[in-house]
Amino acid sequence: MKIGVFVSAIDGQEGYENNVSGHIQVPLKSCQELLDAGHEVHLITNVIGEGRSLPFCLNPEMELYFVTDSRNRGGILERKSDQKTGLSLKKLKQQVSEIKEICHKEQFDVLHLFGYNRIAYLAGGLRFMGLKTPTVVTILGANFPEKFSFITKRLWRKVDAFVTSTAYLKNRLDDEGIQSTQVRHGIIRDIIAEHDGSELEQKHRVLFWRDLTLQNGADVAMGAYENLASKFPDIEFDFAVRRHWDPIQGIEESAKKYSNINVHHFPYEDGITLPKLLLESLCVVMPIRKMSIDPQFVIAESLAVGIPVITTDQRSNPEFVIDGNTGFLTELSDVEGTTNALDTLLSDRELTAKLGKQAKEHIDHNWNWDNYVAEILEVYKRVID
Repeated sequence: MKIGVFVSAIDGQEGYENNVSGHIQVPLKSCQELLDAGHEVHLITNVIGEGRSLPFCLNPEMELYFVTDSRNRGGILERKSDQKTGLSLKKLKQQVSEIKEICHKEQFDVLHLFGYNRIAYLAGGLRFMGLKTPTVVTILGANFPEKFSFITKRLWRKVDAFVTSTAYLKNRLDDEGIQSTQVRHGIIRDIIAEHDGSELEQKHRVLFWRDLTLQNGADVAMGAYENLASKFPDIEFDFAVRRHWDPIQGIEESAKKYSNINVHHFPYEDGITLPKLLLESLCVVMPIRKMSIDPQFVIAESLAVGIPVITTDQRSNPEFVIDGNTGFLTELSDVEGTTNALDTLLSDRELTAKLGKQAKEHIDHNWNWDNYVAEILEVYKRVID
């Protein structure tokens, strides 16, 4: 099968080619798995901006096309809260024309577009503007409108097939009368393989690894850390964070008051790496308030290496963290509930190990690439026929 894949942006900041967001790694890994299965895959993406480079996970032998970038955008590591957002209609028209030309030239059997919900407008627009190639859209989250407008529904229904990785997103589309198929992808990062081989200490950490924002619940994690730091002086309570706009003020200052609460900044120093932090952790704390991507890869990747997760009961989180089985679920902004769950895991190492084992089994069974390839090919065949 000859497959065209569109991803709006795969590039990153120069010097940080390993720091690639999950919504980029999923389609690139999907391309690789389809290539390995014997299919011909061509990747279409936006032109690379100044000071940016291709990611480490891109197969250099894959056929690659660049088209006009219709988005206003910022950086990955450092973002400005006043940066422009949205689309340029002039550039969007040019982008549509260029994608249509590539599809016509290559005669793809199917065009698969990955991205946030706005990618559906592009796919629908392509079909509306006369693209003959069947389109499949995988939505990787983002915030849907409270109510889908008539124009949105009409345009989205031009898409031949929608794919979601989570039941939450599938149900959200189904509620609007937009049929979709759930196809779970595999885990995109092999944390164990990424480890540099340096000696690991016995598990003695708790880890929050996301940006220090209210959206990610960094203040809730800090509240739980402060509540338990004195009770468990042998535990390192860690934050592993990137620079980000709108960080919560005061967390780093508060951490300095405790000998065992640490904030590690990417790129890390003093021999610290993310695999080391994660593989030395007893559990991960992610009290997310608002999810911009679905699923949250931080949660899935933690569970995949056998580490139970404490997170909120939002959106697709319960599909990964089964309360009391692979971790614990809490309500939004619940410092007390997060503290109690963390206290339970730190006080009962046998329970922690049991939940970690069950977490790995849950991910291995339900989120793997062999199943993904078989199921996505069935979607392709359906729209081609």
